[in-house]
Amino acid sequence: MEEQKDPKEENQEYSFLQETIKEKQGGIRKFFFRAAGWGLVFGVCASLSFFALKPMLDERFQDNPQEVTIPQDEDEVEGEEENQDQEQTEPVILNDDSYRQMQQELKAASVKAGKSMVEIVGRTEGQGEAKEASGNNISGLIVADNGRELLVLGKKIPEEEAEKLQIVFCDGQSYPASLKKSDSILGFGIYAVNRADILDTTWTQIETATLGSSNVVKNGDVVIAAGRPFGVNEAVGYGLVVSNEDRAELTDGHYQLLRTDITGIENGSGFVVNRDGAVVAVIDQNMAEEGNEKLITGYGISDIKNIIECLSNGKSVPYIGIRGGDVTNEIEEAGVPQGIYVKEVEVESPAMAAGIQSGDVITCIEDIQITSYDIYHSVLMRKSEGDKIIIKGLRQGADGYVDIEFNVTVGSKK
Repeated sequence: MEEQKDPKEENQEYSFLQETIKEKQGGIRKFFFRAAGWGLVFGVCASLSFFALKPMLDERFQDNPQEVTIPQDEDEVEGEEENQDQEQTEPVILNDDSYRQMQQELKAASVKAGKSMVEIVGRTEGQGEAKEASGNNISGLIVADNGRELLVLGKKIPEEEAEKLQIVFCDGQSYPASLKKSDSILGFGIYAVNRADILDTTWTQIETATLGSSNVVKNGDVVIAAGRPFGVNEAVGYGLVVSNEDRAELTDGHYQLLRTDITGIENGSGFVVNRDGAVVAVIDQNMAEEGNEKLITGYGISDIKNIIECLSNGKSVPYIGIRGGDVTNEIEEAGVPQGIYVKEVEVESPAMAAGIQSGDVITCIEDIQITSYDIYHSVLMRKSEGDKIIIKGLRQGADGYVDIEFNVTVGSKK
């Protein structure tokens, strides 16, 4: 039979394991002070680490700006506007009040558009300091913000004539800029200003431009010429659109031209704006009619939005090197097949390398039927430099037209 121990004797055996815990005075206070101290040390270390890593992080994310998307025209909206115009049959009666109201609207539209317009200045090095190059001041338009750069559209300043570039915003502040991407066919460039360089005071004054639709602009519409169409900054001119039907037949594309009755200078630059303050054309006096070189003319904005988007994302404009035209009904009746007729192939172009010749008729690209130059240009703009595509067409032989096929590598013309 097991012997039971006295509880008192058992407590005495383990008395050496017992201790008395006394609460220290101020322990909680010391704990919080210690935690706050470590938090301060951690914060200082984190701050130092951030500033040390910031250049590396900036460089890492510099190559990954947000992709720029330029909204294209919507045919449905255009159709609704045209129907509204057709339904409006009542004549408009002009008087002093309506004339004054129109002036106020035009002034408000020019002020709105002016917030998105800048001056692009090219400078060359001379005797140890930067000097402004003569004739290299052009007008630019803020078209996008990719999160890293503010992007500006303008005619390209030749690199040999502008070693340094600066952009002057509407508040008068000047910032260093760089040419992000350019295209030699239209002569456009996208210039970039580092967002981090721009002061808060400038941000409050500027806006990204509203790009309108040149497809709905009609002859007789009131428009504003702004930028540097007269050779000076902040000058605007009011007038009318006198022609919207002409098209510039350039390599790989046909582009609408808007002609106005506003007189500028032969080398003026800037933009044509509608009564809502939206840009409808980019001025290019090289496209002015012979004999009317001073009447302001520009590329319709609708036809070049995809060009602007491409350059804004730092991509080359797809290039094949064909100048041509649509096969009209009259030409088709003369025996030429439907498609686009190749008038000229540029020397050392992808088209020439593939064997395309003047007189060929292009009928298909990548199984897409080509029935007009607009379709040809639209299909091409979906490609990228280096893409390999199959172009099908017809070539006239001794017994009529025969099928031809070309393997073309899309290039670029910088």
